[in-house]
Amino acid sequence: MLEYPTFKSYSRKLLTLTLIFKNDEILLGMKNRGMGKGKWNGFGGKVEPNETIDDAAKREVKEECGLDVISMEKIGIIDFEYVGSKEILEGHIYFCDLFEGDIIESDEMAPIKWFKIKDSPCDTMWIDHKYWFPMILKKIPFKAHFKYLNDDTMIDSTIILSNTVNKTRETWVNVVVKKDNQILKHKNIDESEYLNKHEQVMTGESLENAALRYLKMHYEITTEEVQKIAVVNIELIDKPYIQEIQFFVVDISKSTNATLTNDYQWFDISNLQAKKLWPDDKFLSTLFMMKPFNAYFLIDNDNVLCSKYNNNE
Repeated sequence: MLEYPTFKSYSRKLLTLTLIFKNDEILLGMKNRGMGKGKWNGFGGKVEPNETIDDAAKREVKEECGLDVISMEKIGIIDFEYVGSKEILEGHIYFCDLFEGDIIESDEMAPIKWFKIKDSPCDTMWIDHKYWFPMILKKIPFKAHFKYLNDDTMIDSTIILSNTVNKTRETWVNVVVKKDNQILKHKNIDESEYLNKHEQVMTGESLENAALRYLKMHYEITTEEVQKIAVVNIELIDKPYIQEIQFFVVDISKSTNATLTNDYQWFDISNLQAKKLWPDDKFLSTLFMMKPFNAYFLIDNDNVLCSKYNNNE
């Protein structure tokens, strides 16, 4: 699956971040100084010497918004890395929905407001927030690494769920039919659905036979030539399994046995709406290079939280 980065010869600074919830709302403060100035955020800061990480989290909440934490749960640990720095900022992320006291704004955090979770001001928060926030809401433990060029430019990310190792694996197939720079698509299927129709490999069935079955079922094409290009692992954050999808490509321009029906049309990939393509706007063009590769996608609903591509030559 994923390889987590290693940080030899790096020093570490321990930080906390606590997100406070009330029903369908989240409490956020506007940072007025220091790291993250001008961004909405939860409440946290650095761990002091001889202080436990849990105690630091509670202290920072009290100092920054006036509330006393009654109970909290650590959900994630995030390693933040900046290009050119040999220090990792190790952030411990907490979920809190049991607290007491009155909200008091501070010089560091003001204003402090309750937002509907669905209306969180993501555009004025740290870029990485939207990638790990779904795990906080669903209380799914995780570890993550985000590499920044500067505070507003993230250049790499890795997210690993703690329960990934315990998930079962299901094998599926998908087949793409191409001709030069065109794909064959049913005229009634939207771009968002085109690559997202998989068939599970049956017990005792070879991958190639499963691909040929898929081809006949979805395209009404009979051919003896299918080429496996990609192995794609799809992990949904709240499902107990991982889909391993074997992607095959049939190049009609090289086949004399394929026959098509009138329900299918050729579409130039440059004319497809890339943002609507599953799972992201890079996958189809990578597939069309016809060079073997592996890919991994961590997904919540229709949102890709983490993606990785690796050549497999």
